[in-house]
Amino acid sequence: MLKTLYRRFNWLRDVNEPVDVRVSFELFLGTLQVGTLSREGDVWAFEYSIAFRNQERVQPIVDFPQLDRKYRSADLWPFFALRIPSLTQANVQKYLRTHGQTHADAADLMQAFGRRSIANPFVLEPA
Repeated sequence: MLKTLYRRFNWLRDVNEPVDVRVSFELFLGTLQVGTLSREGDVWAFEYSIAFRNQERVQPIVDFPQLDRKYRSADLWPFFALRIPSLTQANVQKYLRTHGQTHADAADLMQAFGRRSIANPFVLEPA
């Protein structure tokens, strides 16, 4: 049942993972650099910045509780995946046509649409 619901409502099901691409994003909360999200080969990685580790005002992100760890995953974490719009949205379809693409990958869509999210106050900037 859960798998059926996931397949039906997974807006990322047609979004490809970047292949052999190095891409990097900086995550900010106001002027505080929180950390870096990167794609290294076929693995996503997230790591907190030194500035974030040295401050005590803002708590770690729930998906990344340890400040001194470099997190790695084949799948993009939900915290970041929420920034990627569905391929069915008109503005995404227009983006694909404008760029001569029939498919999009997660890194392209985050660069084009993922700077801000209604889900949290963090800002994601391409590095």
